[in-house]
Amino acid sequence: MKIRFSLMIICVIFLISCSVKQQAPTPEALYKEAVEASKSKDYLTSIESYKKVKELFPEHPLSQIAQLEIAETYFNSEQYDEAVMAYDEFVKLYPGNINVPYARFKEALCYFNQMSNADRDQSMTRKAVEKLEKFIKDFSDTPYAVKAHNYLKLARKRLAEQEIFIANFYMKSGRYRAAERRYMHVLKFFADVEIQESALIGLYNLYKITGETTKAQEIKNTLEFFFPNSVLKKNIS
Repeated sequence: MKIRFSLMIICVIFLISCSVKQQAPTPEALYKEAVEASKSKDYLTSIESYKKVKELFPEHPLSQIAQLEIAETYFNSEQYDEAVMAYDEFVKLYPGNINVPYARFKEALCYFNQMSNADRDQSMTRKAVEKLEKFIKDFSDTPYAVKAHNYLKLARKRLAEQEIFIANFYMKSGRYRAAERRYMHVLKFFADVEIQESALIGLYNLYKITGETTKAQEIKNTLEFFFPNSVLKKNIS
């Protein structure tokens, strides 16, 4: 009787063992599950599955890809703080990976995508400028460098737009010298973005109001030379 009972226990253990082996996840299965969840916009499940690939199979080639996909999933779901940390972790864990430039580029875009309108705080814009400039310096020979330059120009333009916004506010408040400094700042430090016209228009109107006719005429001449077809020309009398 005892022998039969023992055999029964052994059989049960064997069957359970076989069942566990059959149900044990593979890195490929977990990765596929993560991809499918991401396609369905089930980002939480997707991230959890990618993390399992890393935790259960740290030496598997899919582990590196999973870390990058975690960052991508955070990015696509607009969880930019988490995406920044995930991209940074990918670079630190796998500094020799071919996708390191891509990860740094997307990290910069996390800040770019959070830029505010010109009348709002521009801390994210400044961070985007900082990250994009560093990317261009470190990865100038990569395919992403041209895109980085374009994004950098847009971010710098947003900073210049805020300067114009503040200058216009000072103008309306009668703080003409403060407005003048802002317009001048744009002309001096943002010559690479398409906003000098607005700064010149602002200066022209300022000098007209303050009675500085010589300066006003000089600005008008500059506008007519550089922007002969200005859409703001109607604002100049």
